[in-house]
Formats: sequence, C-alpha cells, structure tokens
Amino acid sequence: MRVNFNLKAVPLAVAVAIGMPMSSTVSAQSVDVETLVLEEITVTARKVEESLQDVSLSISAFTADDIAARSIEDANDIALYTPGLTFEDYSNGGFGTPTIRGGAQFNLDGLEQNVSTFLDGVYIPRQWAVNVGVEGIERIEVVKGPQSALYGANSFLGAINYVTGNPSLEEFSADVGLTLGDGGRADISGTVEIPVIKDALAIKLSATASEYDGDIRNNHPSASQAPSKGTDEDFNGWDNDTFGVTILAKPAESVSLELGYSKYDKFSEVGAQTRLERSFGDLNCGSTASNTFFFFPEGGNQGAFCGELPSTPIEPDSFGATPVGNGQTVAAPLAHDPRAYSESETEILRAAVTVDLNDNTALSYQYGNVQGNVFSVGSTDRNPLDATSGNTTISFLPSGEFDYTTHELKAEYTADSGLYAMLGVFNLDGEDEDVFAGTSVPFGGVAPILAEDFVDSFFPTLLETKTTAIFGRVSAPLNDAFTIAVEARYTDTEIAEGDSTDTYEDTFFTPRVNLDYKLSDDSLLFLSAAKGVKSGGINAPVIRPFGFFGPPAPLPEGEQFFGPDENVTYELGTKNTLLDGRLVLNATAFLVDWSDLQVTTATSDPRATLTTGNITQNLGSAESKGVEMDLTFLATESVTLNAGLALTDATYDSDVVSQRIVRSAICDDVVCAADGSVGGNTLPRSSDVQWNIGA
Repeated sequence: MRVNFNLKAVPLAVAVAIGMPMSSTVSAQSVDVETLVLEEITVTARKVEESLQDVSLSISAFTADDIAARSIEDANDIALYTPGLTFEDYSNGGFGTPTIRGGAQFNLDGLEQNVSTFLDGVYIPRQWAVNVGVEGIERIEVVKGPQSALYGANSFLGAINYVTGNPSLEEFSADVGLTLGDGGRADISGTVEIPVIKDALAIKLSATASEYDGDIRNNHPSASQAPSKGTDEDFNGWDNDTFGVTILAKPAESVSLELGYSKYDKFSEVGAQTRLERSFGDLNCGSTASNTFFFFPEGGNQGAFCGELPSTPIEPDSFGATPVGNGQTVAAPLAHDPRAYSESETEILRAAVTVDLNDNTALSYQYGNVQGNVFSVGSTDRNPLDATSGNTTISFLPSGEFDYTTHELKAEYTADSGLYAMLGVFNLDGEDEDVFAGTSVPFGGVAPILAEDFVDSFFPTLLETKTTAIFGRVSAPLNDAFTIAVEARYTDTEIAEGDSTDTYEDTFFTPRVNLDYKLSDDSLLFLSAAKGVKSGGINAPVIRPFGFFGPPAPLPEGEQFFGPDENVTYELGTKNTLLDGRLVLNATAFLVDWSDLQVTTATSDPRATLTTGNITQNLGSAESKGVEMDLTFLATESVTLNAGLALTDATYDSDVVSQRIVRSAICDDVVCAADGSVGGNTLPRSSDVQWNIGA
C-alpha cells in the first residue's frame, strides 16, 4: 500500500523558513472532458529540450506522474514498461544489466556496458551503481539505438537518462509518500521545493528510506543467527537510503546556475537461488566432459541440460544433489550462508552554468563527479549445508570502487529559419579498482565478514581511463516537411592498468544521420542510420600459478588487450498524436548489424585449467532486427491506457565460434556443435516477444 500527500502553497515559502505566518492553499484542478489531452513530455535525449513527439529517436519516457501511477520503483519496473528493454539483476544488484534490442552484455563484470546510464547528464560507470531507483526523479528517458555520437563510446546500443529536475523559482511544493507492506516493508519518501528568493534562487530536497525483510525462507541452520550485515531467515531483503539536493540560481535573466548532489546507500541480502552444476552431476545431456578434481556419484558429468529446468529444490545428499529420475538431479534447497550480503555507496556531484549570449546563441558548461564503492560477500559452495571440509568458500564479487570526473562545454545556435547547430568538447578522467577474489572461512560462523578484513590482502585491478572528445550536431530544414540532421563524435581514449606498462589506446568516429518528414503537425516519419562503438580495453591477468589466491601472472602475447566492437543501426519510425491529443502511437522498425563482438572466452595459457582463465576477445558478429510499438490513450479524465510491444530477432551470425565450448568438450554434435559453433543461436538474455498492457 502506498499513500501520497501533496501540498502546494502560494509563493511565500521563504516565510516558513523564518517562522513568519503565511496563508496557504491546497489546490485542485477540474478538467473539461471535451478538452482532455495527454501531457506533453519534454526530453533532453539530444542534449537540448524537445517535445518527445518531435524527436526522431525511439524513446520511452516516464514523467513523475507516470512513475507514481505505474508503481515504478527501479530499473526492473522500467524495463517492464519499455518495449525493447530488459533488465536483469545478478548477484544481489551487483551486475545490473540493461539490454536493448537483444544486444546482451557478454562480460557481466566488464568496465564498459552496452547501455550507458546517466543521472542529470553525469555518466554512472559499473553495473552495481546504475539502478538508482526513482525517488526524487522527475523523468526517465530510455533512448534506444546507438547514442555514441552525443553520449560517447559506451552508449553502444542505447542510454538511460535519469533526470532529477530543477526546483520551481516561483511556487513552494511538498510531496510525502508512505509505503507499508508485509515482510517488514516500510518506505517513507519526501520531496520539497522552496523558492528562497522568488525568480532568483530555489532549493529542492528529496530523501527516502526503504526497508524490507524478505519473502522466501532461508533454510540455512544458522540463518537465525545472521549478523547485522548478512542474510537472515528470509532472502531478498534490503535497507536503502537516498538523498538529493538541487540548487537553482538565476542571478540574471540570461544566466542559470545549477548545483546538484545525490547519494545512494544500498544494502541487500542474498536473493533466493539454486544451482545446477556439472561438477555434481546435475547436467543430464550431451557429451561427458572430463574433470579430474571431483568424484561424481550420480548421473555422470554430462555437459548440457536438456528439458525443462527444475524449479523446486529437493533436500540434497552429502554431495549436494539428489537424483529425480532419468539421471536428472535437483540443486540444493534454498539455503545460503547467513554472512552473505552486498553493500554499496554512490555519490554524484553536478554543477552547471548556462549563459544565453543572445536570442539565438547559448553557451553551457557542466562538471560532474561520481564516486562509488561496493563490497559483496557470497558463498560459492555448491551446497552451503555440506560442512565436510569444515570451511565455506566465500567470494567477493563485485567489490571495488571508482572515481570519475567529467567536463563538458558546448555552444548552441538556433536560427530563425529553424537551423540548429551544436558544438561541444568533453573530457573524462576516471579510476576503477576491481577486486576478483575469494577466501575460505569456517563453516557456520556468525561473525560479519567486512571489507577491511579481506580486500586489502588481495590483488585488485586498477584501470585508469582518460577520454577526450569533440562532438556536434547540425539540423537543417530542407522545406516545410523535410529536415536533415547530422551528428558526429570524435573520441580519443586511453586505458592504463595501474603501475604496469599495459596501455590501451584508440580513437573512434561515430556518426548519426537522420531524415525527418512531417506528414502533418501531429505525425512524424523518420529514417536514421547510426554507428555505435564500445571501447576496447585491457584483460586483467587471470593466471595465478600459485593457486587461486596467489598473485596473477601476465597473459600470453596477444591476449593482454581486446579491441572495440561496433554496430551500425538502421531505423524507420513514426510518431503520431491522434484523437485531438488523447492518443499517442509510436512505432520503430530497426536493424542492428553488430561486428567484432567482445565475447568472454578462455585464455590459451595451459595454467588456466587450474583457475578461472576467462578473458575478453573480439569474436564474430551478430544481427538484431525487429519492431517496437508504444501506445498511450487518455480514455477519460481518470483513466489512461498504455500498451507496448517489441518483436526482436537477435542471433549470432554463422562465423561465431565459442572456444569455451571447444575447450570444455561438453558438446557432441547432437545437442550442440563440438567445434563450438553457435551461429544462428539466439543472443543471451533477450526475448523474441515482449509486451505490456496497463491502465
């Protein structure tokens, strides 16, 4: 249950701050049904404010009213309402993975993603920080298709923009939300906007606290003794706090100053999970792969699983698996070490200034800094209830921290004829420290596992990224109906690994061309071609000759680096406002030609057979094609209908071979190709059909 309380007052809010009496009113508006129209949504997807229906991009946008009406709480909910977007939250939020148009992220813990995320124009790196929630958010924009021309090389297949919005310079307002539910669910949130000096200075404050105890039983015998940082009797609990402040100043009519700060503190318990694992005979199909380190009492060691995956865990035997017929086994019951958890903190600072030089020309600058850290504890034991070794294997993934600073300066010119031009420069300087480690701790302990006790003793990978870019956009009307727009970005990137001499350097040119045709004032047809590029990088050393916990050794020659992957996307779309503004119907057909895929594969070093020898390499190509449609209909003053549909066909091309399949020898040319060919297979984590409908 969620209840919202709203208050709007006459613009004397500054009197409240100094304790003076004031009069206030709670206002409501009645709407004539005959004049009902859908709210016009303004977006900044092209770094300038525009009506959603005038932008020749495939965009799903959600206002604060949409967010509240549809009970959107995080990125999972955003994906439910966005045709062509899926979101999966691996490892308790540690690897939040947005996927657009089937373009899956192959390396879940890679430095760069296929879909980039921004808060008020500030880039948020790392998957564990991108799911910021919706409290204090005024608008969410999901921009589909390559956005590398304006946003950079990491906006490979799209971008997600969270916009907090500026406070009103004229009117005081306040909003308080309360959510209560079973399982200890309790949220309280609030936003207040105060015009300190009318038309000159305003401040906006927002905060939220959200708690939940969980909903699925943790069957671990020590669950009731879980430490304060851990997973207790129920999985899936959380304790999250957010805070944000925005200050807007207008010292002159032509000058605007903005200062914003946001902080996200997140704590999450382990999610309910089971595992099917070759090492314990859980797989039932295909070739039997060799493995000399384990004894398999049940069902052999087949390399694939055929049939419907089992959904109900069964009490395991001493090896963590129980046969349920035809050699098929089911994973351990829903139990996890009570010391497991994930904790992260992200802070975002933004400062911007805009100066209108005249009626046609504006100059703006934005500074951004984002810092974050994460520490995750999870048991990697196949059966956490099996204490035969007397210890539990714990991994710390994801764990690490980042610090990115950005500067962007741009000039805009709008002519009376409709010609628009923008030119900008961008600089990024960032550090990212990633810990891939594990350790062994006594079984059944209840003392918390803390970052300061473990992380410093491991061997983190430190990557330093420096990027400089120049970008621009020109839009010119050819006549009353046709408009052509060209965007382009030239990017120079350098990635260095800590104190080593390994440095990756590359340059990219990423253009976009749009042709718009106005069928009428309410209907737009557009055709576009755009190039997306995701930067290459450095493969962290994964070979540890002295055991899993020893220092890493260099990779073989030619495997230290991987190159960029790129796609060219073609779109044909239409945007329509019908029935006198009560119906919006948008549709886009797309074709994505993706080459030089950055795929996780195995290093050629034979020592990797003793550890995890996975690296990234550029292997093969893929294609994604399909159609997306969005519909919103204002049926009555009180009822709005919405629907969405995405049909996506995303497959590997015939030239893609998985060396991991070849080396593992799990295929027998019956269930899968022994030579590792995956041509024609569907890309991971994508659906052929996705739809939503609501009111």
